[in-house]
Amino acid sequence: MFPNVVIAGAPKCGTTSLFAWLAAHPDVCGSRVKETCYLLDPDDPLFKVKSNFRDHGLDGYGSYFEGCRGAGTTVVLEATPVYMYQRTAPEVLAGLDPLPRIVFLFRRPSERVYSHFTFLRDSHARIDSDVGFGDFVELVSTGDERVPKYGHAKDVIAHSRYVEYLPAWRERFPATHLHYFLFEDLRRDNRWFARTVAERLEIDPSFYDTYTFSRKNRTIRIRNQWVHRARRGIGARLPATTRKRIKAATASAYALVNVDRSPIRRTSEEEQVLAELDQAFEPYNQRLAEATGLDLSSWASTSMAPVR
Repeated sequence: MFPNVVIAGAPKCGTTSLFAWLAAHPDVCGSRVKETCYLLDPDDPLFKVKSNFRDHGLDGYGSYFEGCRGAGTTVVLEATPVYMYQRTAPEVLAGLDPLPRIVFLFRRPSERVYSHFTFLRDSHARIDSDVGFGDFVELVSTGDERVPKYGHAKDVIAHSRYVEYLPAWRERFPATHLHYFLFEDLRRDNRWFARTVAERLEIDPSFYDTYTFSRKNRTIRIRNQWVHRARRGIGARLPATTRKRIKAATASAYALVNVDRSPIRRTSEEEQVLAELDQAFEPYNQRLAEATGLDLSSWASTSMAPVR
């Protein structure tokens, strides 16, 4: 058994929330892990040596959906948002029968870059706290080796030129199988957004009339990076089940000690960098609007409320 709906992009655009909302629907069965990362190219930094298409073929991919066999659902779902940038994923998915529908979520590119920066600096402590947003953009733009390899950080600007990665999908899938949505719509009205996606996927949208929505994969701000790195380092050496159990048991106490929940206020320098990125991304956004039919007018507005 294989998926007939795949959320293929893009990272930091709400894919984790959408996967959770869809997987909760009685007509949907999600993969046993949200991001199988099974169809990644061998040169991708997230390539999994023990679980990949190159070495294990379609049988290995199907193992992620064994729990859906006999479930009686109409949608079998997975979500690996970096599939958007791969060569392997569109090739393999285009060969499945039935042909899966592919879902893309896009976010204002400058905001996606900023979100990726704060995610690396705060949630994962991969960037020193004294590195500013402008510094980060400069390091990425110049290919500086100080950019962490984790999470496609070095490609965050290139990967936000979404339209550059659509041809590989558009040449293999009919337009009816490619669905485009905006993170800004997801964030503005969860219920309306979920109903809209459900209608597009031909499952009952009324399920979301009483559904309790929650946001997933939020970036947290930490007070002390050393403490956060130490906690993550210890966790990385523990078995996965033990790590998850300890993390859940200590989450509340840790949040009190080392998580900063005060309102986020961007500096004028950060706003200037965001404006410069908006200008640089504008021609790519125009091409994306033409290719997808999406209304991206809000992305060009400097008065748009910041989101994370």
